[in-house]
Amino acid sequence: MAKCICPKCKSENIIPIMYGYPAPEAMEAAMAGELKLGGCEVYIDGCDMPDKFCKDCESEWSVDRFVAEDIVKVRFRYWSNWGCIDPESLTEEQWAFEVFPDGTIKYFAYPRASRKVLDKDEIRISSDRVNDFYNQVIWLYRPWTEIVDCRVCDGCSYELTITYKDNRKRKFNGDIGGGTVDETIMNFLKSIPEMKQKVEGEDADE
Repeated sequence: MAKCICPKCKSENIIPIMYGYPAPEAMEAAMAGELKLGGCEVYIDGCDMPDKFCKDCESEWSVDRFVAEDIVKVRFRYWSNWGCIDPESLTEEQWAFEVFPDGTIKYFAYPRASRKVLDKDEIRISSDRVNDFYNQVIWLYRPWTEIVDCRVCDGCSYELTITYKDNRKRKFNGDIGGGTVDETIMNFLKSIPEMKQKVEGEDADE
């Protein structure tokens, strides 16, 4: 796992911020420079409260405060749940799309039980379109966003991973069935002709 870095100065000299009345152990950790005490005042749900502190430049931040420009990659991976897992299979049953800030989109197809690349592609769209997409993805994590999560017995499951510039990641997991998260990602991918062919080709195979 990549070590958390400061988004401002890129230092790895990072410690967590703790809120609430500190226990003796927390006081000792703070005195040793292993923890920063954030005070006893805690926002409802803790939303937007800094949770990391850079000891070099004294910046404080949290992923809840990050905006689209703070994302370095969005990865959407989904896989078929039909049938039995065959470790020797060379059938495409797992697909991944990686979206980068400069407009690069990478596509990979794998067997379900391995990372052997069976197909791949790379295209470029405008960075403005990616920025709009990143803003949609960020909205999914806002506490006021109502998420519809569809669960299916078979079909496909997905994992959405957002990587931020401090090296931390956020993930969503679920099933593809018209829920808020998968529909948001699929609508974006299908708006790109080259990726629409990949997605619809996989749907046809299913």
